[in-house]
Amino acid sequence: MWIYTTVSREDFEKRKDFVETGLKKLGCHAVSISLPYEQKTTTQEKDVAETSLSKRLVYQYKTCYLRIDEVLFAEKPFIVLEFANTMEDVVNHAMEDTDPFPYDLSEADMIQKLKDILRVGHVDCKDAYHR
Repeated sequence: MWIYTTVSREDFEKRKDFVETGLKKLGCHAVSISLPYEQKTTTQEKDVAETSLSKRLVYQYKTCYLRIDEVLFAEKPFIVLEFANTMEDVVNHAMEDTDPFPYDLSEADMIQKLKDILRVGHVDCKDAYHR
């Protein structure tokens, strides 16, 4: 059940599509992987239930793997990137989240957020975790 009245699930998925396009422009490329599980949507609020599954691709950037996911806070949905240093961690669902960011950032702010997360040209992806 989608709980938001200010944004539709379809519009939110379009924002995640924009993030994927941004990742590609920043040098990420999709990798072929068959995951042995269905990725459940994350919720962070009591009594918030979301049953749709995330169908996002896994991307490689430098030496790590990432995928786009979501966190459903009560006030609005957020986008989060999940990182792993090995394909084994991806398959075993041992990915770590960056800090989530609002879905409704401007396009320029969204691209800057992706650059900050990836730290383009500055560090290996494994150092970009927000632990």
